[in-house]
Amino acid sequence: MFKLFFIVTLLTTSFVHGQKTKSVELDIIGRYDKHADYTTRFGNRSYTNDTKLWGKSFGFNLNYFHLINKKLNFKAGLGYYNLGIDKIRQTTPFNLIATGRNIDYRHPSGIYPLFATSKYHYDNLSFTIGLASERHLLKKLDFTIGGDLYYLYSFSQLYHISYDNIRYRTNIGRSLGFGANSYIGVVKKFNKDRNYISPKVIVPIYQQLHGDKVFGEDNGVKMDKWLNGIGFSVSLGKYF
Repeated sequence: MFKLFFIVTLLTTSFVHGQKTKSVELDIIGRYDKHADYTTRFGNRSYTNDTKLWGKSFGFNLNYFHLINKKLNFKAGLGYYNLGIDKIRQTTPFNLIATGRNIDYRHPSGIYPLFATSKYHYDNLSFTIGLASERHLLKKLDFTIGGDLYYLYSFSQLYHISYDNIRYRTNIGRSLGFGANSYIGVVKKFNKDRNYISPKVIVPIYQQLHGDKVFGEDNGVKMDKWLNGIGFSVSLGKYF
C-alpha cells in the first residue's frame, strides 16, 4: 500500500498549487476495467479454470480537500461504488471456452442443478485518500493532476442467472479489495470563484480484488491487475 501511495504521489510533486485552502466536492465516476486474469477452482473440483473478467463500474464520492503545502492538497473521500462484471471468459483443461461462471445457488423450488452467471456486480462503500495539485492555465481555468488510494467494502451482491431470468442477491459484508488511481483534468471556477466544475480522465494503476464464496473461492484468493482500465469523472465543488 505504501509503495502505491509513493507512486501516485510522484505524479503530483512538480506542480504549483493554485487552489484555495479547503473545498468539498461531489465526484461522479464511471470506469471500464479488465478486473482479473487468474486461475480459479469451483469448490472441490479436481481441475482449475483460467478466468478473465471485464466490466463497467460507476459510483460517487463526497470528497474533502485541504491544502497541506504550497504544492499539494490532501484528499479524503467517502462514497458508493458499483463494481460490475459483464464479460467473462473461462478456459477449462478440456479447451472449452465458457462465457459464464458456475455459481453456488439453490433454486426456491428445491432443484439444485449447476447454475451459472454471466453478469454480476458488487455494491460497495468506498473509502479514498489521495493527493492533488493544480497549475493555472487560463482565467478561471486550472490544470489538475492527482493520485488516490481506495478501499472497497462490499455490503450487497447481485448475480444474474440465465436460468429462469433469476436475480440472486446476497447481503454479505466483507472486504472486496483496494487499488490506486491517477487522474488528470481541468478545474473551471465560477460564481466569483466560490464554486468549480472539474472533468477528469482516470488512469487505474493497480487493483486487488478478493475471491467470492459463491464461486467456491476463499476470500483469501487475490486477483491482482496493473493498468488495464480507463475512467472518467466529473466533480462539482465549493471552496470555503
